[in-house]
Amino acid sequence: MNLNNLSEYVDPVILERGRQYLSGGHVHEIEEIDTLVFQAEVEGSELYEVTVELDEDGGVVSSECDCPYVYGPVCKHQAAVLLKLSRHMKADMPSRTGIVAPDSLKLPTLKELLESESKEKLIDLLLLLAADSDVAEQLIKLHVSKAGGSEELEECRKLIRSYIDANSDGYGFVNWRNVDDAVEGALMAAGKAREAHEAAEWTRAVTLNLCILEEMVDLLQGADDSSGTIGGVIDECLERIHEVTLECEHIPEAEQEHLFKLLLEASEDPRYEGWSDWQLDLLGNASRLAVTPDLRKEWDEHVSRLSSGEDAGTWSGGYFAGRVAGMRLQLLANEGEDRARDYLYSHLHFSDFRKKAIEEALENERYDEAVRLAEEGESQDQAEGLPGLVKHWKQLRYEAYRRSGKLDLQRELGVELALDGDYSYYKQVKDTYPASEWPPVYKQMLQQLEMDRWPKDIYTRILVEEQETERLLVYVQKQPSQIERFYPNLNEQFPKEVKELFQAHIEATAKQASTRNHYRDVCRIVRMLQKAAGKEEAAQTVRRLLAMYPNKPAFRDELSKV
Repeated sequence: MNLNNLSEYVDPVILERGRQYLSGGHVHEIEEIDTLVFQAEVEGSELYEVTVELDEDGGVVSSECDCPYVYGPVCKHQAAVLLKLSRHMKADMPSRTGIVAPDSLKLPTLKELLESESKEKLIDLLLLLAADSDVAEQLIKLHVSKAGGSEELEECRKLIRSYIDANSDGYGFVNWRNVDDAVEGALMAAGKAREAHEAAEWTRAVTLNLCILEEMVDLLQGADDSSGTIGGVIDECLERIHEVTLECEHIPEAEQEHLFKLLLEASEDPRYEGWSDWQLDLLGNASRLAVTPDLRKEWDEHVSRLSSGEDAGTWSGGYFAGRVAGMRLQLLANEGEDRARDYLYSHLHFSDFRKKAIEEALENERYDEAVRLAEEGESQDQAEGLPGLVKHWKQLRYEAYRRSGKLDLQRELGVELALDGDYSYYKQVKDTYPASEWPPVYKQMLQQLEMDRWPKDIYTRILVEEQETERLLVYVQKQPSQIERFYPNLNEQFPKEVKELFQAHIEATAKQASTRNHYRDVCRIVRMLQKAAGKEEAAQTVRRLLAMYPNKPAFRDELSKV
């Protein structure tokens, strides 16, 4: 790519957006930070940094931008900078720079140009821009609307929707390619919300974020968000609301209560049906503002009403109930340790609560209690078919045995966990035995693993760890493809068998090969054979394959490269 032929390499849509950014004054002064290395700031939804390196012929050696665009090699911010560099090329420039005269880039900034104009001319310019673009009109209206008023909120919505409308198709759907641009209005509104937060305008900050949140949730219904861009904007809104609630002690009491009710009301919005995580985040933020007994009671009644609409027998219903219980526990902690503890122990069917109770028991050296709680969890979740949780409770029980010095129980459970496939427990159990007492233990484990038709991966890890090469050879002979993994462990003691296993594996793979990629895979294995048995053995194998497949030119071509 060269500055003279950008249109041949840059997506025409991206190039046009770059032109718009350049003509709109979004490219700040370009600085040559090193020989033929240029850096510029480009104003988009936020300030992005673009770095371009050129060669002396105008070729683009590299171009980078710190924006999140990932759908092509050049984003609109880079395109704008490349276009500006291209416009300032001079044929008579010295060969050191070759392309750009740094002085020619130091044009007056847009800010300087605007400051030099009269108020009347600026008004005329803004009216002209507004007449030419609905998006520009909404941006201007948002900028001049009264901060904190209903007018600002309405202009915020209009700005967000203007960007969505400008990037949607005839049916109102936003394609994934246009999602980044469709949310720019929301990102601009987010800038207003940040200003409000920094100015300690708590209610304004929350209402602006709720406005953005609502518009983005609505956008999800008519957009392809496979990139996660819209979901990311939603998460940022909730995080900004969370940051406000963390400032609770600095917010006047009356405003706290107002924000509390605002968030409770938002959590009931039907648009969050099916998006329980976001609804729960709103409830969690409201809970942090429930600083009086009356507000905590109101929060509890509100959540109970919402929970009544969830089916506790479903996964989603159980998830909702578990998150709500966690919030209740936090609120009760503000009212006293005993109440919180009673609530915790009466809701141990929630795995997070059981985990918290076990960890608290371990921390306070109540090891028998930790074991009992873990065993109850194993029994409960075994019955419900949740093997992941069963394993977790066993791991906590193992930790209780380890800390309490119950060595026999620790070893027994450690072996069980290791046989279940967790190699870390194999190492831990091994460390508890004297070297002379260990062989009978691991050999018994191997015998148990060999009872399975297809032993777990830990089986071969033990064989390698304990240098049981004869057993490892038997295992690989049953599965010749495994020679790729284990020939380094077998080659010294069984070189003849390793060659035979490679030959069997290569011939079986070649027999199934039908595409050039398959043929390359066969050649890859031949190169492994060369490492294990030498060049002559690999050469013989190639000759044999050439003789076996005279009518596969692509295969023969790949073999000739070995």
